[in-house]
Amino acid sequence: MPGSDTRPIAVLFLGDSFTEGFGLMPEQSFPARIQQKLEEINSSVKVMNGGISGDTVMDAYYRLSPLLRAHPDVEVLVVFLGANDLFNGISPEFSEGHFIKIIDHARQANPDIRIMISVLPVIPGLESNGREFEKIFPRLEQEYGVELLPFFLEGVMLEPELCLPDGVHPNAQGMSLVAGTVWQSVFIDRLL
Repeated sequence: MPGSDTRPIAVLFLGDSFTEGFGLMPEQSFPARIQQKLEEINSSVKVMNGGISGDTVMDAYYRLSPLLRAHPDVEVLVVFLGANDLFNGISPEFSEGHFIKIIDHARQANPDIRIMISVLPVIPGLESNGREFEKIFPRLEQEYGVELLPFFLEGVMLEPELCLPDGVHPNAQGMSLVAGTVWQSVFIDRLL
């Protein structure tokens, strides 16, 4: 298990606006809330927010190398990407190829890195590409040995009272719920 030799675990969240915390204060993003929670329990786990609004899987792949160079202690990579690929009509095959590049590059940087990917379900209104996109994740799990996580925005995305006026991005209350999902699925179930 990462960090079992008493070194702190460093976790990098690679994502888009949902990870960055679009429209919110930096401390309201789910990676920041997770870091706060870890500090409250005196955990030595360190969390980094690698989310950039608008990123596709390809965009994030090209950002990964400098992120890993800047943070060579990363032992866990959590990937939450794909929504912008769907919204922009990018082919699932193209996106899958860049997911694979992310996996390969992370393992070249650290062969022992744990890679977790949040699945992306079919999003209402984007069913045509969505069904093919949804099939990517089981293949990545089977062929590349990544760990699949639940959809981080389950129960939040498209819920008006939990979203910003755009109806898509979580507001502060919604992001608190997202942080709870991530805390349970990533940290309680897998790292702590």
